[in-house]
Amino acid sequence: MTLHIPATFDRDDVPSMAFLKVLPAELRGVFHSLMDALKSARDVVFRVGGRALDDVQVAQMACENVEVLRRALPELELTRFVLRDDDGALYSPHLVERQIRREERAQARAERQRRLDEFQARQDAGEFAPEASVKVMTSRANAAKGGRPRKGETSEQARERREREAVQQREMRLLSPISGGAVSETENQNQFSKAVLVSGVSVSEPVSGFSVDLELEKDISPSDSNSTKPAETETDKPALEISEAMISQTVARVLKIGRLPDGQAGFAKSICGRFLRDGVPADVLVEAVKQHAEKMALNGDTAYKMGAFRKPIERFWADHQAGVSTAPAPQPVAREDWEEQALEVYAKAQEVWSEAFRLKRDFSAVKRDWPELAKAHDLPTCPVERTAYLDWYRPQAQAA
Repeated sequence: MTLHIPATFDRDDVPSMAFLKVLPAELRGVFHSLMDALKSARDVVFRVGGRALDDVQVAQMACENVEVLRRALPELELTRFVLRDDDGALYSPHLVERQIRREERAQARAERQRRLDEFQARQDAGEFAPEASVKVMTSRANAAKGGRPRKGETSEQARERREREAVQQREMRLLSPISGGAVSETENQNQFSKAVLVSGVSVSEPVSGFSVDLELEKDISPSDSNSTKPAETETDKPALEISEAMISQTVARVLKIGRLPDGQAGFAKSICGRFLRDGVPADVLVEAVKQHAEKMALNGDTAYKMGAFRKPIERFWADHQAGVSTAPAPQPVAREDWEEQALEVYAKAQEVWSEAFRLKRDFSAVKRDWPELAKAHDLPTCPVERTAYLDWYRPQAQAA
């Protein structure tokens, strides 16, 4: 249905349906009859073939008495629960508002799908990482807009101003000194008591100002020995050159020993590469991951993200440099069969819970549906907690 918004419709002046309660029963009955007639016709206005229906025809469609309809319409029009368009056809502002919202939602869905298609095309072209989401592209586009418009500016004016400022920044004119007298050898040459800096202004003497693109000149370093740029200190430690093969081998060892999913390979490569370039040996890095994974296993936990090992690696490397003992963690104590079974099922339940939460993104909904979901995966219906699973599988004799 193509929506035609009447000229008399004001979206900001649609009365709330809650105020219908203050109207007399006869008016409420006529209003609901008119709404039901329009809904059954899947339309918002009493019009057929471009011709407005008169009161008799409207009463026939609404199954109302003509006299009752004519008696109720003035009050309904006064309260704006029913209105007439330019041709006198009755229509419901509430149904017009609902149809407008439907079209807005449809446009929003189409826009989201368009952005998703654009993102996938740019991701296939290699512009975004395989594990990136549409939010990356949206954030980059918002950053390019440069923030909110200034007070009194429209969005179009703000965009033009930002483009103009960006061009001005790239084409800034360099400052040129005008000789104002000889500088004494004993005077501080970094002060401008006898030199004036100008930028593209008209003076009595020619100015050698010229336009350059700062993007092209950003790598030019001053040759003046009196430059105010601070010299690099001897304590600065350059990053080590680590081969891609070494990083890949370390990542493979970390993923295996940390029991991380393959989807964490990109994050592991970034984190491991940073530690290796900072001087952390590969064996030390892997040992740190191993010891922390064993500590988590003692509590029945498993790391699902590489970020869980970042702080443990930093602490392990600091202890290693300080000479503190970094002996491997003690071996896990022997568990009974029922404990092993409880922790194994608990780990499986965590995976099922995590997958359900990833799909629904609603903690309350997953918690509400968990009993049925647990039965579908042959899991206990108790809460997904370590103590709850231990209590579930603990023999009754020990529980007593």
